[in-house]
Amino acid sequence: MNPTRAEIDLSKLAFNLEQVRRHVHGEYPKRKVRICGVVKANAYGHGIEEVSKKLVELGIDFLGVANYDEAIRLRRLIPNTPILVFGTLIHSKLEPSKYVSILHKHNLTATVASYDTAKFLNDYSRRFKSRFKIHIEVDTGMRRIGLDHKSAFETIKQISALKNLELEGIFTHFATSEEKNKTFSKLQLKRFNKLLGDLKRAGIEFPIVHSANSGGVLDLKGSYFNMVRPGLLLYGYYPGSGVRNKIKLKPVMNLKSKVTFIKKIGTRESVSYGRKYFAKQPEFIASVPIGYGDGYWRLLSNKAKVGINKKLYRQVGSVTMDWIMVALGRKYSIRIGDDVLLMGEENGFNIGADKLAKLCGTIPYEMLCAVADRVERVYLNG
Repeated sequence: MNPTRAEIDLSKLAFNLEQVRRHVHGEYPKRKVRICGVVKANAYGHGIEEVSKKLVELGIDFLGVANYDEAIRLRRLIPNTPILVFGTLIHSKLEPSKYVSILHKHNLTATVASYDTAKFLNDYSRRFKSRFKIHIEVDTGMRRIGLDHKSAFETIKQISALKNLELEGIFTHFATSEEKNKTFSKLQLKRFNKLLGDLKRAGIEFPIVHSANSGGVLDLKGSYFNMVRPGLLLYGYYPGSGVRNKIKLKPVMNLKSKVTFIKKIGTRESVSYGRKYFAKQPEFIASVPIGYGDGYWRLLSNKAKVGINKKLYRQVGSVTMDWIMVALGRKYSIRIGDDVLLMGEENGFNIGADKLAKLCGTIPYEMLCAVADRVERVYLNG
């Protein structure tokens, strides 16, 4: 049995959701603000099925996924909670009638980022005698997908004339909400509000309006409208240094393994591929069965620390596909089978995804999502 596993503490997920709720509803205590829990990319590596089930149990209003495969997989498990698909359809590669029938069957909510997509869904929905729920995405500056804010008004008027669509929502996405400087986010919000005002004057209003991602939830209360979309916050991390410490969070995942081998090496002996580490004196080295094949980045080589028995130890030598080595010093009290904390918080150690990300020059999202499928997810406090 592989001792490497990701321990997912669902009580910490519940804690983080409650912190988000208190923050959002504290700003607007009399306004109903829905929460869309973002569970795309296998719930940021935490396991889409178990995390989604827990969020539904906790009363989440929506679930947000990246594509239709994720949505269909989730719908088989969760029959009633609305699921918003942020991705778009690729018409040329589909059997249109068959595919839209599947989407209808699973009662999914589609993102519409172009008139062509809206017409496609409308035309193939006609035969099913039901209206397809859509949320229209407006590009206010992200420059990824969505209707360009400058021409969105006319396009939305055209979409609103289609009879087989239910215009349930409209949204935009911030490009820099996690940064301390909110100038561009405020410009995006201004563009979005102008469009909403123009549409309202034309008699077009949407039941659900949303724009706040995790950064927006923390620092842009004017972006809440009546739904927010926390992602990374739910898993216990801040999306950027510009929005830290706004609410208390608990990392949900602890990535762990076990000491499986201990050896003694001599002065000037090297460790691992490429001989990137040499012992300055005789010392003991522990081998731990986790590597970049499990999502523990090779860029952490000779940089990271791990927690064993309430003490921190240096990871040494190149991280390999399946193993890392840890310097124990000249004497040690560690035994084969002792737990090793690679990422997370435990016993007073904070080896968070944000700290490891900084060592690798990346972001905590990437560290979490990198945890491979071959790493068993163990769910605690469900």
